[in-house]
Amino acid sequence: PRPAVMVSLLDQWAANRKTARVLMVLDVSGSMGEPQADGETKLELAKQAAIDALDQFNPSDEVGLRVFSTNLGPGGDQDYLDLQPLGPVGTNKERLAQSIRDLVPQNGTPLYTVADASFRTILDSYDPTRINAVILLTDGVNDDGDQSDDQRQRDQLVSALRSATSGENSKPVRMFTVAYGTDADTSALKTIAEASTAATYAAT
Repeated sequence: PRPAVMVSLLDQWAANRKTARVLMVLDVSGSMGEPQADGETKLELAKQAAIDALDQFNPSDEVGLRVFSTNLGPGGDQDYLDLQPLGPVGTNKERLAQSIRDLVPQNGTPLYTVADASFRTILDSYDPTRINAVILLTDGVNDDGDQSDDQRQRDQLVSALRSATSGENSKPVRMFTVAYGTDADTSALKTIAEASTAATYAAT
């Protein structure tokens, strides 16, 4: 089943691993509302995968929930919203699940901006005793209304991810990417994941 992608990822962490701090970042752009072959939308599939994955975390793992699209927030000027702060999944699981259930498709896809902001959120509160990671679930095409700076945004993100994983004072933040739909920019998602020495998955 499709949710097995997330379960497989977490299973890889389960054996003899440190506890984790994970920001789960879900794409709620309009394109995520497109139905797939079985009639379910990409967003419905991503929501189910995220909810199922909550059972695979250790109770002491810290998990937060961020969603992204253009024109979010009361003023319609935000690219992402933090629906649940990082906290122990053992006590926050139902709040996380309910927030995921309530998600609906919105507008554009500021992929690079939000990936960079999410990386920096984890980096700014880095915990060397834990796995520090972002799990990005998206249909994976940057569409923020301005194509002129797409390459610059992508290059800056990749450079920042690589810098964090190297050197004596490295603070590696793994960015795992999960692509939904056949139109996903799998090349971009693979580049982002590999820059952080993580992995990318296709939920097809």
